[in-house]
Amino acid sequence: MESEMPNAFGFSTAPSDGGDFTPIVKYDARAGRMFRVDRTQDSSGNFASEAVDVTQTFKAIFGFDHIETGWVRFASGIAPNFKMVPIGNELPARPSAEHKNGVRLMIRLAANCCGDKPIREMAGTAKAFLAGIEAAYEQYQAEKAEHPGELPIMVLEGTKAVKSGAGEKSSTNYQPTFVIVGWKECGDLGNRAAMRLDGSPPATGSTRAGPPKVDDDFG
Repeated sequence: MESEMPNAFGFSTAPSDGGDFTPIVKYDARAGRMFRVDRTQDSSGNFASEAVDVTQTFKAIFGFDHIETGWVRFASGIAPNFKMVPIGNELPARPSAEHKNGVRLMIRLAANCCGDKPIREMAGTAKAFLAGIEAAYEQYQAEKAEHPGELPIMVLEGTKAVKSGAGEKSSTNYQPTFVIVGWKECGDLGNRAAMRLDGSPPATGSTRAGPPKVDDDFG
């Protein structure tokens, strides 16, 4: 195999083969379900995304120490676009009308729900999702002084229906309820959540992760 020569920048500018990306977890506020998105490669070398339902098994260390807020644009078929700052900083200018207020953070999934990539990015713009993350962050802020050098271990305890609009325009979303069940040293999950390199939407079908294990730890 021919070795790849570095260029003037010190890194390759060759196109990505599609396998180099930051794995993600996403919350579907319309269904009240949590999914991890795995990338698979077929015999022809083509990559595809598979959404795996981890709602019942979800347990993760949340990198709240480096959570970001700002503007996010999610659009089908292209990579998400982020304009973010560390929490507590003044929000940047809104890049476009398609960008919505959102948050982004890195998490580390427990062994029982992580697949083969425990460290993942979680981001979202749905109001119900943001309200759930806000409540979890406030719990973290209230308790973190008692746990120096540690990050919270969160589980998805349940969801709460949130109705909006009226008549034909009414809709129901589901706000996640995250609860701290422990604290753990986890090093640095990243002071900047890495952007995904691929823009492929997840597969329309999904599979369900297995039942929780007794030893669902973080390795």
